[in-house]
Formats: sequence, C-alpha cells, structure tokens
Amino acid sequence: MLLCILGVGGLVMDVGRAYVAKAQLQNSANAAALAASGEVFNADPESGATAYADQFSASAGEANAVSSLGTVTTSVVTKCLNILMPSGTTCASNNPQIPNAIQVTQTATLKTYFMPIIFGPKSLSISVAATASMFGQAQPWNIAIILDATGSMNDSDGNCGGVTEFQCAMGGIQAMLGAVSPCMPGFSSCATSHANFHVALFSFPGVSTGTVSDDTSNCGATPSFMAYSLPLAGATSYTPISYNESGTIWTPTYEIVPFSSDYYSASASNHLNSSSAMTQAVTGCMSPISARGSGPGGLNGAPPSTNGGITYYAATIYAAQSALLAEQAANPGTRNAIIMLSDGQANMPSGANDFPSEQSSTLASGSSGYAAPGVNGPGIYPDVIDECQQAIKAAQDATNAGTRVYAVSYGSEDQGCSTSFGTGGPQGSAGTDSTTVVTGNNAAFTAASITPCLTMENIASTLDYFYSDYNQSGSGVDKSCIDSAHGVTSLNDIFLSIVSGLTSPRLLPNNAT
Repeated sequence: MLLCILGVGGLVMDVGRAYVAKAQLQNSANAAALAASGEVFNADPESGATAYADQFSASAGEANAVSSLGTVTTSVVTKCLNILMPSGTTCASNNPQIPNAIQVTQTATLKTYFMPIIFGPKSLSISVAATASMFGQAQPWNIAIILDATGSMNDSDGNCGGVTEFQCAMGGIQAMLGAVSPCMPGFSSCATSHANFHVALFSFPGVSTGTVSDDTSNCGATPSFMAYSLPLAGATSYTPISYNESGTIWTPTYEIVPFSSDYYSASASNHLNSSSAMTQAVTGCMSPISARGSGPGGLNGAPPSTNGGITYYAATIYAAQSALLAEQAANPGTRNAIIMLSDGQANMPSGANDFPSEQSSTLASGSSGYAAPGVNGPGIYPDVIDECQQAIKAAQDATNAGTRVYAVSYGSEDQGCSTSFGTGGPQGSAGTDSTTVVTGNNAAFTAASITPCLTMENIASTLDYFYSDYNQSGSGVDKSCIDSAHGVTSLNDIFLSIVSGLTSPRLLPNNAT
C-alpha cells in the first residue's frame, strides 16, 4: 500500500512538473513565433525566421532557456493562411504561394523521478506549437502614399491579370488598407482622434484644387491635371501654391486625400468603407493622366507654358514630407512613413525654363523662395538638371528627419535618368542626370550610370524598405532590378509586406487555415 501511495504521489509530482514545463515551453514558443513573424516576407523566410525563433526559444543558451527543460529542439515552418489574404483571394490563387504566417514547434524530453517506481516511464515528451503573423494591432503611424499617375501607368500589365499598371497599383493599396484596422484598441470606428493609422494619398502629376474632389467623390468627372508645383523643401506643413499665368490664376495640389482613418470597415467584404474619400479614390475614382481630358497645352485646364514635366516627382516627396510633419505635430507620439510607387523615371521634356515658381512673377502672391536655376549649382532643387537625383535628395532629407521611406519600384526601365530612350522608346523620355549631386547611400552610382532602379533603391531609407516588381510586362523593363531583401514581387504581396512592418505581431490558432 505504501508503494502505491508513493507511486500515486510521485505520479502527481511528475505530471505536475510536466504541466509546469509545458507552460514554460509554450511561453517560449509564443515568444519565438512572435519574434520570427517579422521575417515572413523576407527573401529567405525559413532561414531568417529560424534564426529569430532560435534566439527567443527555450533551447540551451538562448533568451528563454530553462535548465529544467533539458534539451529543447525548435523547428520553424512558414505558412500561407487564407484568413490573412485580401478579400477575394486565397493562398491557392497566389502563384507562387507567398507565406504570411510562421509556426514554431518546440519539443522537450522531461526526465521523471517517481513514475518509474510503479508505472515505468522514465521520461515524458512534451511538444507545443505557436503560430504568429505580423498583421496585428496597427501602431501609431502617419502614412503618406505617393502614387505615380503619369501616362505610362495606363499600360497593360500581363503579369497582373492584364489590367493596367494603375489598376494593379490600386489593388495593392486596397489590400494594404483592408489588411489592418487603423482603430486604437477598444474602438470599433476610426475617427482620427482614436486611430493609430493616419493615411493620406498623394500623386504626381498634381491635380487642380478645384477639381481634386473628382478623384474622391465625383467619379464621373474628369479632373484637371497640372504639370507640376514646387513646394518649398523643408516646410513643416503643406499648402498648395497658386500661380499666375497671363492673368489666369491656377493652383495644383499633390494631395489627393488628406490624412484620414475612416477607410476601414470590418463588416465590408473587402474591409473598406465605401463612403470614405480614400476608399473611393483607390477603388475607381482616380485614373492616370492620359485617361483624362486634354485642354490648353495638352493638359486639361493647365496653361500652355506648363505643358510637360509631369514626371518630375521630387516636389511630390517634399509635399508629402511637409504634410507628414504637420500631421505628426497634431498627433504626438506618432511616427511618419512615405510609401512611394513609381518606375523611378524622372524627366522634364519641355525645356529648361518651364519651372513657373523659379520666377517670382508667376506666383499669384508673395515671393517664390527659390533660387534661379543654377545659382546653387546644377541639380539643386528645383532644376531641370539631375531630376532623378533631386528625388533621391528629397527622400534622403525625409529619412534624416525621421521618416521611414518605402520605395516600390514598379517596372522600372533600364534607361531614363542619365540616358535617353529616344523618341521611339517608352514615353520618349530624355535623361537629365549629368552631374553627381547626391550620394548613393544604398546603391552606388555616378551621373553616367544612374538608372530608374538605382533611383528607387536610393529613395528608400534602407534596402530593407526597397521593393521591386520587375515582372511587369512591357518593353524596356529592367529585369535586373531585383529586391534581394524580400521574397515578394507582386504588388499585393509587396503592400502586405509593407503594412506588416507597421503593425505589432499577433498569435493565431495553430489550426488556422
């Protein structure tokens, strides 16, 4: 009887130890999965995830090691879960299939002390699993999306179901906006005052302020594109500038939708609120420039002397950065990010004297605040020389001010910054970069070697924030413009990867599909 009592007591003690050990093992598996989930979109998710999971596992010598657990083995697998896919898509419809979650399994063998007296087992095997994704709670971010709306975005992309490049880009933005609720915890609707994500939409070329609503509500109308505007570099807020052209005052803006958080709806099939200006803009209201009507000078509503220059986008980066600074001041504790999608080509085809704001007489009021071309040296904003590098400088200024700059290279051409396609090539674009005025912090170049791809690489704050869809169909695409840091190339997956870096990780059920 004494043996039985001792055996049962020992059983309770050994099983109790096993339950405690399993809880410890589960906690470390959770920590390992949460730490590793940030690697899911990287170039080699299995390798990177394994390194992070091991670091926070219960294995010997790691952050959550427990000596009483003995030898712990850790394994990591990446998964694609349908519950994390954008509305209307599944993992099976992705080709290739891109993982969006990580599962960490930990196993330990626990030595028993009393059970062998009667029941025999000298050890107990314990196994636990944890599944995690980065699509968790939105963190406090102000996000300015800059979208290329030039004529080339009307080209069809056979790698994106045959839709236009602009429609493909819009699909990626929709996926990002619908992936994560911008609401703070405890709120079901997202007024700006209780939202973590504040998102604004910018585009280039600019749109006249009088018709910008046609991009967000009056979708049947034809908004008036302006060639460009030149906001001051270093401004802490964004206000569109008015110009006077032979007595006609016109005002272009790069900001299509101001910062808002009302675009999300948990009950909608695509998680987008159909009454939001942001949702209406990205689901059909907006269109690229050649889909719009034409007027004087080839641009609807723009004076003849502003014809051309539609792919000069350094100014758009300055506009977005200044608007971000104002939004951050209004929402203390937030961080700033720019997400820019473009092929990276910059050109001012109409000549060297087409910047209206370099001549103070063209401003409707006040002083221009700019030096005349060449006063500070060639290629210094604003100038028609070194236009790709001026965009790099604008992005580097934003990075130095604390903004995280993402660059999405979409079908970047192999020419168009320092060299020309010629009249027979895409857009008939002429290269403008002839002197080296900035440093290639992420990828080295000279004035003679800079390309649209190198431009986009250096617009990103680091190469960790550079993405490339080089599979876009069409002639002139630089197939060597490869993002080596991430394992995603389609725009939907790229935007999901970006938004995952702006959220906190979360645990998911291990049986989620």
